[in-house]
Amino acid sequence: MEMTRRQRLLAYSTGAYGLSINAITFFLVPLRADELGAGIGVIGLLVGTKALVETVTSVPLGSFMDRTGPRRSLLLGTAATAVVALGFMVTTSIGVLFLMQVILGLARPLGWVGGQSYAAGMRGGKDSKYDTGKFSFAANLGQIVAPLAAGIIADVYGARMGFLVIVVWGVVFFVVSLMLPDLARNSGGRGSGAGFGAAWAMMKLPRVQAVMFLTFSRLWIPAVWASFYPLYLVTSGTSETVAGIVVSAMAVAAAITSPFTGRIASFGTPIVVTAVSLAVSLVGVAISPVTDEGLWPLLAAALVGFGQGVSLPMLITLMSEAAPKDQRSLALSLRAGVNQASSTIAPVVIGPLMAVAGAMAGFPVAALIGVGFLVAALAVGRGTAVPESAADTESGRAG
Repeated sequence: MEMTRRQRLLAYSTGAYGLSINAITFFLVPLRADELGAGIGVIGLLVGTKALVETVTSVPLGSFMDRTGPRRSLLLGTAATAVVALGFMVTTSIGVLFLMQVILGLARPLGWVGGQSYAAGMRGGKDSKYDTGKFSFAANLGQIVAPLAAGIIADVYGARMGFLVIVVWGVVFFVVSLMLPDLARNSGGRGSGAGFGAAWAMMKLPRVQAVMFLTFSRLWIPAVWASFYPLYLVTSGTSETVAGIVVSAMAVAAAITSPFTGRIASFGTPIVVTAVSLAVSLVGVAISPVTDEGLWPLLAAALVGFGQGVSLPMLITLMSEAAPKDQRSLALSLRAGVNQASSTIAPVVIGPLMAVAGAMAGFPVAALIGVGFLVAALAVGRGTAVPESAADTESGRAG
């Protein structure tokens, strides 16, 4: 059954779920932990816990989504997110915050990767790239509204009440998911249920390896910047509302940039263009400690947002071209797992560095580490300008 335009728009809108949940939790969890007396080292571990769970469960969750379909994953993930956000609101224990991060680490990928898989699977060919582009645009828009709302509520009522935004977000996208048709049932297809063996085979492809290095750098940036820059601003005397506005400004820059990705991509190969865009983001990270007054935080936000806006649709497209078509959920979940590996490591490494050396050293060092992953991506991605896809490999074997 062909989807209506209204159904496609609803599917695009699910993009606003996943990254916005990350943005809100990166913003609120450190503030809530600080309210409860946690040190910055513990905050780094707390932020990294959710990402660690998403990393180690990425392949099993991808297989689960291949079997159940993206719509059911969306329903389960969004509903669970709303419930766990209530847990964040009622607890006053750091230990329970760690538990909530674990549960959220299981729930969020179901909605985020499920939405990506749904958008990529609605139609084929050029239409699929159009659909994932619209999905990415919605993802950037979601990062504008959600952190701003959370920042205002946290400023007026405290960080605890800011989690109410996550409750609302989960409920809204649960309802949206209910209005979507079941792609698996409509297409008659079923996921392959492929697991670690298929994931390992994908990882052997140089083009996939390049995507993974780029992905690691892409998530390293907000894991550092969105976790520690708002906290740095607040502890420097900036209000939570302004800190929320700065995080949203990053998303505004990403949303403005995203529609121009096609034109930007024409300046080089996909891997090079993605690496250069992320290098711009890393400049924003590096200069963050000297942009804490007046309108200067918006400059850091704009630089970070530029790379985030260009890189998301580029990486979804690169991974889609490099992976077998019948393992889309597994491939996207594998990429998401690398995302979260980065998000796990970044706060754990940079948090203690910030505590010992301060922001003036912490942000530039974090930027240099991100550049290292870009260099690695360019090194392994050399000679892969012509797509080297697992799908092509499978076709060759079949022929």
